[in-house]
Amino acid sequence: MTAAVCQSLLHIRQRHSTMGMGGPLEEILLRVEIRRSGELTPSEQEYLDRWTHRVFGAAAGDYTWADVDWHVLVWIGAELASHVEIVARTGTVGGRPVRLGGIGGVASAVERRGRGLATVAMEKAAQLMCGDLDVEFGLLICGQEMMAFYRRLGWKVVKGPVVFDQPAGKVTFGDVVMVLPCAEQEWPAGMIDLCGLPW
Repeated sequence: MTAAVCQSLLHIRQRHSTMGMGGPLEEILLRVEIRRSGELTPSEQEYLDRWTHRVFGAAAGDYTWADVDWHVLVWIGAELASHVEIVARTGTVGGRPVRLGGIGGVASAVERRGRGLATVAMEKAAQLMCGDLDVEFGLLICGQEMMAFYRRLGWKVVKGPVVFDQPAGKVTFGDVVMVLPCAEQEWPAGMIDLCGLPW
């Protein structure tokens, strides 16, 4: 990707949630941006930090997290409606180096949920990872309650364990691990080492 910013406009049609399935269709114009993290302005980063805090709350666990490489931002007008973070890194699986596109920070604004916006963001993230970033697999870690959503987008559950770096040493993570193949290849067997901080 030659430009730091990639924008696209999408129209989606959906029924007003307050009207039920028999209500009128509403057309929404979305603006989707792909931004390098390091090229966000201070005011943009501050806005994103506030938005993330509002969506996820203050709790981030006891972990130290990796710096984000890319952001997929879905806007409705001047309002950030959905967001996905990407970390590009080479990890290892069963001792074999694997180029990974790490997905994290998947969320939509509370008042915008249920409208397919996170699906739009995840599809754009997959296009970036499997295209310009040239990764072998996307990888995310999620709770059981999110498995069905990611499965609908082509992600598959794989066996762990997953280990990653923390200031005090390696840590083993126990949640569900899902991958998105970017080519016709099988996920290798063995322990997954993120070879750095988690995303």
